[in-house]
Amino acid sequence: MKKTIVFLILIFVSVSCRAATYSFADCLEILKKNNAELISAEQNLQSVQSQMRALYGNYLPQISANLGYQKGETDMLDNEGYSATLNATQNLFNGFSDSARISEAEGKVKVAEANLRTVKAKLSYDLKSIFASVVYAQDSLKLSKSIQKRRADNLNMVELRFQSGRENRGSVLLSKAYLKQAQLDVLKAENLYQTSHSSLIRVLGLAPDEVIEVQGRVPENTPSAATPAFGSLARQTPGALQAQGQIQSAEASLKNSRSEFLPSLDLSGSVGKTGEDFFPDRDRWSVGATLSWSLFSGGKDYFTQKSAFAQKLVAENNWKNSELELIAQLRQAFAEYTESVEQVKVSDAFVEAGAVRAEIGRSKYNNGLSSFDDWDKIENDLISYQKDQTLKRRDRVVAEANWEKTQGVGVLQ
Repeated sequence: MKKTIVFLILIFVSVSCRAATYSFADCLEILKKNNAELISAEQNLQSVQSQMRALYGNYLPQISANLGYQKGETDMLDNEGYSATLNATQNLFNGFSDSARISEAEGKVKVAEANLRTVKAKLSYDLKSIFASVVYAQDSLKLSKSIQKRRADNLNMVELRFQSGRENRGSVLLSKAYLKQAQLDVLKAENLYQTSHSSLIRVLGLAPDEVIEVQGRVPENTPSAATPAFGSLARQTPGALQAQGQIQSAEASLKNSRSEFLPSLDLSGSVGKTGEDFFPDRDRWSVGATLSWSLFSGGKDYFTQKSAFAQKLVAENNWKNSELELIAQLRQAFAEYTESVEQVKVSDAFVEAGAVRAEIGRSKYNNGLSSFDDWDKIENDLISYQKDQTLKRRDRVVAEANWEKTQGVGVLQ
């Protein structure tokens, strides 16, 4: 009975500790649900949108209801009464202040939308690059173990030739050093495997002790053969949309500051009942209009307008400078992306050639038709090509992700 219980416990622990396996698409869905930075940007946009909608209420009448009770004394006489009133006010003109405030709020909404796009593009880059790093770590670990085995086989072959008097001791010692280096590379690959998984867990918003595995690779696109219109792309980036929103807000703020120099016209009205008993039975009503105009505010309105005009110029010039920077960044990112695609092809070609040469070189060395130095160079070339291949594949994904991030797009858009 005890053995059965222990066995069941071991099975439960094994199942509970089994790592969950996620594809790139799975990781994308998890990020959408869990990532705090993304949720914060989405909530900020909703908040700004609600603030803008609230401003439309200024175009509608303001209605309130009052129910009152009064008791007092005048010339030794007690006064007591009740009142019930329905009040309404409507602003007819306030110097275009309401429209300016709405326009300013719309500009802030554009900034929040651009900020959300920026966050999404950044997280898309983070997810792609980190997922590619995890795949790179897996490939590196697999390759390092393969190289370790290859180095061990090579050492055995060199030792056999040394024992038969056909190889020198230096070749044996060098082969042993290669094996130790291969063992160290395995250790480094295992550490990289763990750290890359920790980074993936962070960007996915999972618990720090979550155990996960990944399968598959990051989807890749083929770069366009035609050179992109970088100027047009720059004007569609989140940076450009953010600048446009800031300019709109600055222009609206300037318009709002000018409204202080204009009059304001309001209508008001009320209907109700008064009386000594509850519920009062005597009708009462009133209507009125108020025209107000600030004639002097101590210079506050003048300097507020001057400040708003300066802020408008700041927003416009910031965009002019940002546009040139964005175009340069887009050109650089696209160049790195296209180069990385070709570098993978070149690396694949070297690996293919190196594998064929290594097979021939091993056969020639084993049959005594090649020196250790010649064979050693071929072996090292192949290992170098294989390591470079895994690195170039990762760099290609990162370069594409950076090209998308610079445009403000990605898998989250």
